Amino acid sequence: MSHQPPKILTSLITTFCKRSLWEAIEGDLYELYQGDYEEVGKKKARANYFFNAVAFLRYQRLRKTQNSNTNMSLMKNYVKVSFRDLLRHKTFTTINLIGLVGGMTVSLLILQYVFFETSFDNFHKDGDRIYRVINDRYQNGELVQHGTITYPTIGPTLKKDFPEVEAYTRMTISWRNNLTYQGEIHLSDQMLWADEHFLNFFSFELLEGDAKTCLDAPYKVVLTETQARALLEGDQPLSELIGELIDFNDTEIPFKITGILNDLPENSHLQFDLLASYKTFIARAGEGADNSWGWSDFYHYVKLQENVAPASLDQKLADFGVRYFKEGEVSGGEEEFYLQPLAKAHLDHLMEYEIGEVTNGKVIWLMLAVAIFIMVIAWINYINLNTSRAIQRAKEVGVRKSMGAQRRQIVSQFIVETLLVNLLSLVVSLIIVAIIQPFFNQLTGELLGLGILFGASIAGIPFPLLFLFILIFCSTLIALYPAYLINKFNTQDIIKGSFRLKGEIVWLRKGLVVFQFCIAIILITASITISRQVTYMVNKDLGIDINNTLVLHGPGNAQFDSTFIPKIEYFKTELGKLSGVEMVTASNRVVGEQMGRVFQIKSSADPEANNLTSNFIFTDHQFTSLYNVEMVAGRAFTAGDHNMDGRNVKNILVNEEAINLLKFANASDAVGKSVDFWGKTWTIVGVVNDFHQKSLHSPIEPIFMIPYYETGQYYSLKLTSEPNEGLLSRVQGLYDQVFPGNYFDYYFLKDQYLLNYQADVQMGKVSQVFTFLSILIASLGLYGLIMMTILKRTKEIGVRKVLGANLTQILSILTKEFLLLIGVAMVIGVPLSYLLLNKWQQGFAYANELGWDTIVLGIALILTVYFTIILFQVKKISSNNPVESLRYE
Repeated sequence: MSHQPPKILTSLITTFCKRSLWEAIEGDLYELYQGDYEEVGKKKARANYFFNAVAFLRYQRLRKTQNSNTNMSLMKNYVKVSFRDLLRHKTFTTINLIGLVGGMTVSLLILQYVFFETSFDNFHKDGDRIYRVINDRYQNGELVQHGTITYPTIGPTLKKDFPEVEAYTRMTISWRNNLTYQGEIHLSDQMLWADEHFLNFFSFELLEGDAKTCLDAPYKVVLTETQARALLEGDQPLSELIGELIDFNDTEIPFKITGILNDLPENSHLQFDLLASYKTFIARAGEGADNSWGWSDFYHYVKLQENVAPASLDQKLADFGVRYFKEGEVSGGEEEFYLQPLAKAHLDHLMEYEIGEVTNGKVIWLMLAVAIFIMVIAWINYINLNTSRAIQRAKEVGVRKSMGAQRRQIVSQFIVETLLVNLLSLVVSLIIVAIIQPFFNQLTGELLGLGILFGASIAGIPFPLLFLFILIFCSTLIALYPAYLINKFNTQDIIKGSFRLKGEIVWLRKGLVVFQFCIAIILITASITISRQVTYMVNKDLGIDINNTLVLHGPGNAQFDSTFIPKIEYFKTELGKLSGVEMVTASNRVVGEQMGRVFQIKSSADPEANNLTSNFIFTDHQFTSLYNVEMVAGRAFTAGDHNMDGRNVKNILVNEEAINLLKFANASDAVGKSVDFWGKTWTIVGVVNDFHQKSLHSPIEPIFMIPYYETGQYYSLKLTSEPNEGLLSRVQGLYDQVFPGNYFDYYFLKDQYLLNYQADVQMGKVSQVFTFLSILIASLGLYGLIMMTILKRTKEIGVRKVLGANLTQILSILTKEFLLLIGVAMVIGVPLSYLLLNKWQQGFAYANELGWDTIVLGIALILTVYFTIILFQVKKISSNNPVESLRYE
């Protein structure tokens, strides 16, 4: 099949090479592109095509120009004159350089972040054909689950039913597993049960083992290099682990190590330290892990055949859901499936039960917009300052024109000067970025660097070349306007000094100033709003007390037998006796985590609605007391609500939101009433207040609290004071005594919960820094414009001072023009800020009220900066001798 190379690169050859060589060079490039496309894929083929095209542009193949020596001499002269002019006007050069350096530095830093976040999973071969299967579940016409988990049969069935699907892989996740090797316990923090297709489907680098056989049978395991190194002593080769046996949690059969993976790239949304064969999971969990249409804990990725449009398959998936789930008869809900491109998986943070590393894609594009706006502000400064200086340079240009200089030579001079300033700014910016990189990395929480920019490409074109092209293009563009202004006027008028900026020229300059300050107002108010929203979320009452709470991870290696519940009660009792521990509770979830869901609930208050959905949590009878959860009606759990035989557990607690779901009149009315789910009838013995289980990004949802114990549950310790090493050591000693052979680990709940806002906090910090820089850049431009205005009106100010004008009167004269422009910027920027920020806050279930005081504060900051600058300038000129001002030319 023929694949067409990028036309824009082909045009380079026809533009710069000799006409007689076009056909031969194009033919060679075409053949190279076809070969690369088949071997390395479209993206790398386009990149290689660019380098091959450039390689053909050798001197002997280029078109010859007649006046090359003359042009070279002119260019040297342009550069020399430009340097002289820049050095002669040091103040304006400094202002321009600081503004451009600041803008480019910010842009380069943000572009690092944007390129990194958008590079996730781009290393996979055929990544543009890989999609993950997304599942939406509806009940009674309402969306009750929007997530990445679905049923174990989905991948194999899609491959069977649709010829568009070339391959699939499926997996499920397991957290915190104990690995025992040579008597030493290690922790696997995140493990995937992955099928035999996984290592051939994705392009993770296998250091040891065979990708085809590593996961093709039960009790096989593949480790990442870091996990493998933890098992080895010293510098033993990784190959020594192949074929070794390792104990996994409480399994009687050890696992055989069949492969070692290179540590996963940071830009992979799938992160794990261990792969265990999916066939092992089937062997342990039963055939339902292979053929169930109701067990929803699995993840599927599919690779489409070449040239298959995903939209066409998405349309067929609508019928797929109806055909297999029969409009709710199979799973209790209407199921819809669709495909999400692998490249977008990392940028979608709205999925429930997410398996991978995700971020808010809208924030990434917002950051890119900020980078562009700040760079535009810097270039606006340059345009305004150089437009204002046009009068000063008019005589110089007039003399040149009278000496025979052509229009294009004048334009070339301006372009060369602008290019020099911009290229110099770029060099300085690169140096500054390299110096402050560690601080920026700390700010973003990512390991970034200039290497990301140098290694990035857009549409197959290396980013450094593309950025340089944009820089040269924009530099040329912004140089043309001052040159156009001066060339527009008659040479005699220029030399006589009758050249003035007026009409469209003045309006353009004013328009740019207004645009610049509009952006500044939006950035300032956005920064204040983000900061207030984060503060609001961090400090808002959750309806549950998570302070002074130490959380222990439960034992992964434990048997749920007749001794388990007594063992748990003993463990909690002994922990409660420790000095500094007030109370202990056990639960399978803690605040900040996604709960599980129970479907097909039937309420006695509304028998017709037998298809309801709620979150659930397993707790013991001390949970409400330790977390200070308020009882609204009924009673809390007691020890008698627990039972070793789960069939005899029949009482539940519900929250107020669940009362609304179940259609009871009020909390008191619900106490003693029944609900049906999981094949039996439960009695509501109490109603608790609504509390925030997840972050304030999500609304409060219905919750069923069920008095079950589990082996891997959490143990929450309410402390009377800050813990010390002695207390933690005693807690670990008791843990090792009751749960031998398990890895001991803990964290503080408040710290863990606040991680839900880590991205918001980082965004707030980044926005504050970049807002400060944008104000600084805008202020520099304003400083330069005011300085130019004062210079042009120096003689007028001297006359007014001689006639008795004071500082206030002079300030009033100089303030009017710029204050009017800032006023226009406020009229445009304030409502625009309000609309944009109001839309941003709609992404939070609970948002801080967007008051006008936020916008007023932003305006006050702008005005403070403005008056500080103009006061400094006016005071400076007012202190001069009026006689000197009258001599000014």
